[in-house]
Amino acid sequence: MKTLKASCLCGKIHLSFPDEFLYMGNCHCSECRKFTGADYSSVGGIEKSKVAIVSGASDIRYYPKSDETELAFCAHCGASLFSHKVKKGLFNIRLGILDTAPRHAPDFHIHIASKAPWHSPNEALKQFEHGPD
Repeated sequence: MKTLKASCLCGKIHLSFPDEFLYMGNCHCSECRKFTGADYSSVGGIEKSKVAIVSGASDIRYYPKSDETELAFCAHCGASLFSHKVKKGLFNIRLGILDTAPRHAPDFHIHIASKAPWHSPNEALKQFEHGPD
């Protein structure tokens, strides 16, 4: 299995994990827009236990967004790294931090009901008004 590598903008944090995303999609909720500063956030979900923090663990900061989600970012450059789905034991890795390309690409859009009004998602992909069932 191919190993994916990821890093923050300043290079202090490096992650490594197998190319075994459970899903890959684009979230259009207003909270992802605020956290990433982009129209939407492309993420890949993977079990937390499969992600190795190769370097910079002490440089990761967490924002407790809810009882279910912690948002992780670099304390130095502010790069958005992943959201930790605490109760599910998953990381939603921000695909923009990947240094190596995964086998697959995002294949759905979620939270289309709250998308940025200036953005038109790729209509070829599945779309969900909120989250998938």
